[in-house]
Amino acid sequence: MKLEGGNKMNKKGSAGWIAFGVIGVIVIIAFSTIFHFWLGPKIFFKNVDVAHDIIDKTITAENSIYNYEWFKTQYEKIEASERQISNTALEVDEYKEMYGDPKDWDYITKDEYSRLKTVLLGQKNFYEQLVADYNARSNMDNRNIFKDKLPFDVDKKIW
Repeated sequence: MKLEGGNKMNKKGSAGWIAFGVIGVIVIIAFSTIFHFWLGPKIFFKNVDVAHDIIDKTITAENSIYNYEWFKTQYEKIEASERQISNTALEVDEYKEMYGDPKDWDYITKDEYSRLKTVLLGQKNFYEQLVADYNARSNMDNRNIFKDKLPFDVDKKIW
């Protein structure tokens, strides 16, 4: 008889563990449901709020005017820089034509030619920076909307 009573105790103990397991699964499902339906939208709506804040800070009269003027001014600077480089390159070529073969030049002529080449290099480097700045801002989603018919990117010229 003891064996039968012992078996009944084990069955009752097993049923307790099964009930405990079922309750545990229900608690996990309930927690997951609460997270997805209560906290999940909170996280989603926080992202929406951040997006609205970005739009509110981007689309202001002051920011719009600033960015519009920046793109217009930068584009004109790029075009002016291209003309300056062309002018200086032409001057370098004319200098070589005027004085002939560089091996026959005196020190002062070589020094002036070196100065012209240095100016040309500086202008090219400045031009590279202007184009890089324009293209970088052009690729920023919160700034490129203000370009108003200007090119998306400026193609660098090679001299």
